[in-house]
Amino acid sequence: MKFFFRFLVLICVVVIGMYFWATSSALDPLEKPNSIYKISTGAEEQGDTLSIMTFNIGYLSGMTNNKSVERTSSLFDTHAAALLQCLKSSAVDILAMQEIDFASSRSYDVDQLDLIARQGGFNYAAKALNWDKRYVPFPYWPFKHHFGKVQSGQAIVSKFKIHNHTIDTLPKPLDQPFYYNDFYLDRLVQTSVIYVNKKPLTVMNVHLEAFSRKTRSIQLRYVFEKFRTSAITSPTILLGDFNEPFFPQEHSYMSPFYNSSIIGKAISPQELQVYPEKHFTYSAETPKAKIDYIFYSKAHIEMVSAETLRTTQLLSDHLPVLMKFRLK
Repeated sequence: MKFFFRFLVLICVVVIGMYFWATSSALDPLEKPNSIYKISTGAEEQGDTLSIMTFNIGYLSGMTNNKSVERTSSLFDTHAAALLQCLKSSAVDILAMQEIDFASSRSYDVDQLDLIARQGGFNYAAKALNWDKRYVPFPYWPFKHHFGKVQSGQAIVSKFKIHNHTIDTLPKPLDQPFYYNDFYLDRLVQTSVIYVNKKPLTVMNVHLEAFSRKTRSIQLRYVFEKFRTSAITSPTILLGDFNEPFFPQEHSYMSPFYNSSIIGKAISPQELQVYPEKHFTYSAETPKAKIDYIFYSKAHIEMVSAETLRTTQLLSDHLPVLMKFRLK
């Protein structure tokens, strides 16, 4: 009996120790979690018409995202090449990404931000770390497919100077236990001020809660007020993966964004209602919902064109949205 008790205590100590180790940060103590990087000294683009894209790249895992499958390094190489080709053909000046890995076991420890920024011809990058764990036990089975060490998040890359960079951390799922949230990623509003032809442009990149709609509704209210406040006074673009579907004929937590007279929509409700199949963004293989958006301050920004790109070779389970615009 005494032996069994000691054995049970030992097991508890090991489990608790593993729990705290797994949920602790894997970040190098000398590295900053949210930083601005100058990638290149190349000349900034000069021109009236600019292009901005939002893309949840799903850490370049294609349609295998969150699935319990074996992935090869060649899969990520192929998808990285497809992304770089997409950025080149679309002449993207500013790119906001979600689900980008900075050094994760699941994507062979490649710093995807460095790869995309350098090979994509961008001059500046802003990093927002929202998932930093030594070990993530997901997908649950089999163990060999666990994500393991994860350093992932959001990022903005730009051909123009990123002047400053701030992070707002949003509430975690209210309807999940503490141990779920301890392993879970943070949901962020990543805000960068980018100087475009010597004019400040505020870019807000979001990746909102996917599974708890109650939590997502709270996050959306916060994002709407933050964006609306900025849009009143200065050129502002809000974009990202909202994880909230919008169908024009139905009520949605996205309705305030579409009903506000000061907010411009890259894809209008009318366009979405007439041609829904052209603008659904998820999932990429068989798109059935729009959850990725671009909004802008109408008083300061003139939209030239917008489209949902459907030629991404399934490098992600999302489709990107591209907008061309001018500053007024």
